[in-house]
Amino acid sequence: MSISTAPVAKTDPTSATPGPSGRAAIRTARVRQWWLAAALVFPAVALAVTFKFVPLGRGVATSLESSSGFDGTSFAGADNYTRMLDDPMVLTSFRNALLVVATLPVWVVLPLVLALLIHQRTPGWKLFRAVYFIPYTIAPIVVGIMFRQILAPEGPLNAGLRAVGLDPLATEWLNGRYSALFSLVAVALWSFFGLGVMTYLAGLATIPGEVLEAAYLDGAGFWRRLVSVVVPMLRPTVAYWTVLCASGVLIWLFPLIYALTQGGPGDATMLPEYLVFLTTFQFLDRGYGSAIGVALFVFVALISVFSVRHMFKEGTRKS
Repeated sequence: MSISTAPVAKTDPTSATPGPSGRAAIRTARVRQWWLAAALVFPAVALAVTFKFVPLGRGVATSLESSSGFDGTSFAGADNYTRMLDDPMVLTSFRNALLVVATLPVWVVLPLVLALLIHQRTPGWKLFRAVYFIPYTIAPIVVGIMFRQILAPEGPLNAGLRAVGLDPLATEWLNGRYSALFSLVAVALWSFFGLGVMTYLAGLATIPGEVLEAAYLDGAGFWRRLVSVVVPMLRPTVAYWTVLCASGVLIWLFPLIYALTQGGPGDATMLPEYLVFLTTFQFLDRGYGSAIGVALFVFVALISVFSVRHMFKEGTRKS
């Protein structure tokens, strides 16, 4: 009589089909997780709807109205938008906005260079880490008032240039047709780029030190390490800061314009966000001001979408 030695299949308890009570427990757990997720997400959604989508919808509705002063409003349809196409001030403001956007590479690259210098512990790096971030902690309106004195025709900047024999470079920085806009951008860059330095430093902390050390031992100089090692490994951080700057340079400058130039000289520093303020609160044309604001929203959205798509394509190409 032979005894069968075939192995007996073991039943995996985890693969067994749960009974009715087990399915009910799983369903209850899933419902509980769903409610927990909803409770965590709800505050953010409520804030976004209340302070983002509702004002946006109200702005779009107002842009379709005609109003003047404190009188009543009437439906105007697309008249405010067609009016913008024939308004030279609106066209000039968006042209100036494109010039500001053209400076975006400086906003992206300069903080990265400084962050890498600090990360590799250049002598004095602790001091510079604090110094670069301090301007971001100063209110923009205070920055504007301060630089209005510094950039005055007889201000400290021109006095310093004359003292070292660079008289031809001393100019009326805020009164020139072209110098005013780029002086405004330079002040904004001084005020905000400390946030970029901190953002890049956070990203650099995720790069293993052995990688940069190996590149250094292989003879790679500072710029080679920056281009060939740091930028590819920090691509998500660079993309984030690029998108933030692409939208921010068009909506961060209002307090600086108000304190420095108030859109002048002429329309040299007139940007859409400041034109919205003038149209709505000084000329009391709420419908037209809202239409300009909606156009600015679309303009910023297009630039942001282009930046996101471009960085995503570059990232997938490099990966």
